[in-house]
Amino acid sequence: MRESQMKKIIALAVASAFVAPAFAAEVTLSGSQEFGYKDVNGVTTSDMDGTVVVSASTETANGIAVTAKINLSGEGANDGGSGITMAGPFGTLALGDAPSAADAFDVAEYSKLVGIASLAAPDAAISWTLPATVEGLTVLVTNGADNNNASSGENHTGVGVKYATGPVSVAYAKNDNEDDTTITVVAASLTMAGITVNAEQSEDGTSGATTEKSIFGAKYTMGDVTIYGQNQSEENTSGVKTADVTAVGLHYDLGGGVTAFFETSSDDKNAALDSTGVGVVVAF
Repeated sequence: MRESQMKKIIALAVASAFVAPAFAAEVTLSGSQEFGYKDVNGVTTSDMDGTVVVSASTETANGIAVTAKINLSGEGANDGGSGITMAGPFGTLALGDAPSAADAFDVAEYSKLVGIASLAAPDAAISWTLPATVEGLTVLVTNGADNNNASSGENHTGVGVKYATGPVSVAYAKNDNEDDTTITVVAASLTMAGITVNAEQSEDGTSGATTEKSIFGAKYTMGDVTIYGQNQSEENTSGVKTADVTAVGLHYDLGGGVTAFFETSSDDKNAALDSTGVGVVVAF
């Protein structure tokens, strides 16, 4: 064997030694791209909303399952983004941008164009889902660092409990923030014969200065078609309703990860925000 060939083989072996660890993890790529076109009180707008997530899963020598997730779009500031999860006999530990307790059991969001969301609770830096001791019972505790809540610069500790049995699930969660405010969430859902109904009540603030939000939604799926309706309302400390938004729409599954949708919405507190629109989502 010539010297030049030997050098190439040695160089290849050295390079392989550094590359090999990368193949120890199973890497997946997922995400979606959404286009929406809507008319809001005579003004038309178009929006593109996409996300790409890279996940790598592996297992340690002692059997702990580890997954690293990189959200390239940067989305998920209030419901989890990039991070690392470790699962084993101790339960599941999420590190990075994990949903806080008050955000972990949010009801489903059907609306595509209005963006109905019950609560914008901050992310947690650490979320620990305890080992299951009772079938259907999920218990988690969370902690957020100061930079997880950019709006107030305050961290939190949170506790959440969810119980699911058959078609019914109920949940309760609370964040205690460093600035003495709290976020409390109560949620419930029912799924049966293609119909899903859910409701959520949340309260954010301090005693005597709170904001209450309520969300109620229902959807019915028949084959490739899903029809839905959802309402969100908000009240201030004085009991005055400051928001009352209702969205009704239809999703049509075209297959291959492609979904077309139509939606119309009305805001009883601000008719100028009434909208109608169409769009398409490609998930991969």
